[in-house]
Amino acid sequence: MRQRRLRLTAWATIWAIALPATLQAQGALAEAQAPAHYAGAIEFARTLVNAVMEESGTPGMSVAVGIDGDIVWAQGFGYADVESRVPVWQETRFRIGSVSKPVTAAAVGLLVEQGKLDLDGPIQQYVPTFPQKRWPVTTRQVSGHLAGVRHYNGDEFLSAVRYETVSDGLEIFQGDTLLFEPGDRFSYSSYGWNLVSAVIEGASGQDFLSYMQQNVFDPIGMHHTVPDYTDSIIPHRTRFYQRNSDGRVVNAPYVDNSYKWAGGGFLSTPSDLVRFGFAHFGEELLQSETIAELWTPQTTNSDKSTGYGIGWSVVVDGGVVVRASHGGGSVGGTTGFATRPPDGAVVAIVGNMSQAPTGGLIVALITDAFLEPDASAGSGPDMTGDFECVVTAGSEEVVKGTMTIGGSPDHYWGRIGWNNDTVDRVIHSASSPDETRFITVDGGANLLELQFTTIDDDGLQGAWRSRGSGEVSCNRQ
Repeated sequence: MRQRRLRLTAWATIWAIALPATLQAQGALAEAQAPAHYAGAIEFARTLVNAVMEESGTPGMSVAVGIDGDIVWAQGFGYADVESRVPVWQETRFRIGSVSKPVTAAAVGLLVEQGKLDLDGPIQQYVPTFPQKRWPVTTRQVSGHLAGVRHYNGDEFLSAVRYETVSDGLEIFQGDTLLFEPGDRFSYSSYGWNLVSAVIEGASGQDFLSYMQQNVFDPIGMHHTVPDYTDSIIPHRTRFYQRNSDGRVVNAPYVDNSYKWAGGGFLSTPSDLVRFGFAHFGEELLQSETIAELWTPQTTNSDKSTGYGIGWSVVVDGGVVVRASHGGGSVGGTTGFATRPPDGAVVAIVGNMSQAPTGGLIVALITDAFLEPDASAGSGPDMTGDFECVVTAGSEEVVKGTMTIGGSPDHYWGRIGWNNDTVDRVIHSASSPDETRFITVDGGANLLELQFTTIDDDGLQGAWRSRGSGEVSCNRQ
């Protein structure tokens, strides 16, 4: 299989800093010239990022897009440190949360290739100190969230305790009973991946963090990915934020992630994550058979697919992996990370606030834009006016709303008031003879895409997608 080597071209280093309106900051750094082919996609992506930052109050975000081995766009937005007005740079390191899991899965794959790790052997083969449970547990089951290992309880997510070793961190949960017989059902568990890191230590004979550095990070050039040590000076580490009960952005509470390096304890940059994604499009790091193993959705004992392989959420269509991805949520950090192997595309988005809007539709929309740059010239029919719209998923009504559209096919503006008390504003439109597309954002920073393919004097018909998808029908008023 042909290897894809990452090429960070000179024009791809984008230093512009787009500051959210909520911070009332101005100014931008010099920006290198991007290729004309992606100019529309970059403008569209900036529109999305600025909109969700404004609605959510996220202080800082950073994005990188990779296509066919090139990082074609990388940009920081807003502030890494609000109080000192330090902007987000391309090198700014964010907490990537559970995106640490697919990163760690690469180490699992390497040990399998070396014959040092049997995915279907009992955990105690590599971690003899882990207590025997009612049923045997394997690394494959743990890494696929099928083992019945519990997730966080109470305020454990906010732990400020320093754990010196991976084994020390297992003390939090290793004495607890399994939630169910392994394989019975999917139950997400970051603690399970803490156990996987102990398996890596046992199989390799090396401590987890040094193994990751020497065997994963260094070989593929992830030079900005490090454990989130609280007692160390880490250059370009962002500060961490959250919104309080009044909706104000405040400092996130102090936490120490030393108990969960593999489950959610790394800092990284979007460009490093794109490098990591590219390493799975060839044999730069792992053999193709190993990547296929990581990207094969596991099944329950009743033969139901979980849509999750070994550290990766996976979408398969016609026997082909069309999307391998993961999200990450941590205290003061949120990450969206997705690869599209058939298209050679990788997108990573990070934010320095708990529950920042970095995942879901924004990743898909940005990926689509770079794969199929919008060539619309505003040549569609006139859609201005007032409409009553019904959104459905299958045969079920999701929501109703009143949509008002102004402007022209060159640039529409508008709003939609829904009967669930939310209001969307149109932040992007694209019009052609075949369809007109709106992208909207609501006060919760949720994006919605509306694609109207039937447009006449009576109304509009088309499709929608956000956290789900379905059909939309609008009658002209």
